[in-house]
Amino acid sequence: MKLRNCNYTVMFKRIIYITVFFVFFCNTYSCSSNNDSTSASEEATGLSDKMVVRKAGEDLFISAKMDKTTDIVYWFKKCMFNKLYTFYRVSIISNQFDQPNDVFDKAAGTTLNSTFSDNIGPFCISGHGWCGGNHPYVDGKTLTAYNLSYSIIVNGKEFTEDTSVTSNDVEIKVVNAIMNPAKPQVIDNVTTLKDTLCTEYVDYHIYNNNIQVSVKHKFMNDEAVDIERYYGMQSMFAGETHTLTANGKYTQWTPQSEVSTFLKKDYPLFRRFIEKNNIAYQSAYLFNTGLGRHNEVSDDDFIFIGNSNGKTYHKLIGSRKHVKGDEQEWSGVYTWFVTPIVDNEGLFCYEGIIDKKNVIFLDCKKALKINLVLPEKYKKKTLYMLENNPYVEVTRGKAKSSDINIVATKPASCVISFR
Repeated sequence: MKLRNCNYTVMFKRIIYITVFFVFFCNTYSCSSNNDSTSASEEATGLSDKMVVRKAGEDLFISAKMDKTTDIVYWFKKCMFNKLYTFYRVSIISNQFDQPNDVFDKAAGTTLNSTFSDNIGPFCISGHGWCGGNHPYVDGKTLTAYNLSYSIIVNGKEFTEDTSVTSNDVEIKVVNAIMNPAKPQVIDNVTTLKDTLCTEYVDYHIYNNNIQVSVKHKFMNDEAVDIERYYGMQSMFAGETHTLTANGKYTQWTPQSEVSTFLKKDYPLFRRFIEKNNIAYQSAYLFNTGLGRHNEVSDDDFIFIGNSNGKTYHKLIGSRKHVKGDEQEWSGVYTWFVTPIVDNEGLFCYEGIIDKKNVIFLDCKKALKINLVLPEKYKKKTLYMLENNPYVEVTRGKAKSSDINIVATKPASCVISFR
């Protein structure tokens, strides 16, 4: 009897051990599945869509996978003459691993975009010079803008500590005061600008190899000023060799030395330009909202300026008066990449992200009729037009495949996405 009781005790203990192990295993597996779940893009490419975010004082570094061998690295800080918070440097580094690099070196990598001049553009006030961005007052030394605040939002929470985290959702919110150069004050032979022209609100959303930008201005000036020029979305792409303008004058890759300007009336559908150098591409796509509709640019005015001291511009305002109570806004997305889907004699096609959704930019360099196979992640998804063009038609190809049919009657561009 004693032996049987002992056997029952041993068996009972074994059952307890097995049960505990089973529960532990299930919980561990469940937690692992929840924390390490992959997005559709990860499943299609094998690459992480997580970004590594590191804050060190006012310096913010963000790295993300661009492709299987390359990472893109953003460096945000206060910069330009007026020390406004924006992306200071965009670079790429070699990385053979599926996860983005988590070691940041300010000097490492190859620079793609450097804020040696204006980033988010300044205003030129007729008769009084420039204000905002990288521009001092006409005396060459007085500040024309100030950063009022900036906040970094990671995983839905403000990121304040100097540490590193991973995230697929990074937002930087910036508020600047742009001063009014038409109202200078001189005290003891020192010039200051104390009257605010407008409050500038800039939101940056980082999605892997894209920075989506939204800008709003609320004017504070009691007396109207004539804004002679406002460029807004600008590019300082390093070492650019060629430019292509979607629905613009330069529908083929044009050597940078031959790139100049064109008028709104000649290319009313233009809102995107792409530059390339020997290793990469940069796209600047202005959305068709607010100033992006070009309603504050006359038909006989420029809407594109290229090859200007290493910079390229979208022009958003030309000779318009603004006064206290006026508001204006624009938004767009910068996209960097090393390898497009296709770039040949007839077609240029590449991927980007807008509002966390994959989009495809299609630029037909000439009239054509082709079938294009897209990456596998677009299989079995419904195509819809994000930006239409009357001269190009895009339809789904074979059922359950990832191909599309493109018919263009002339050089034309459009933007598509999938649900």
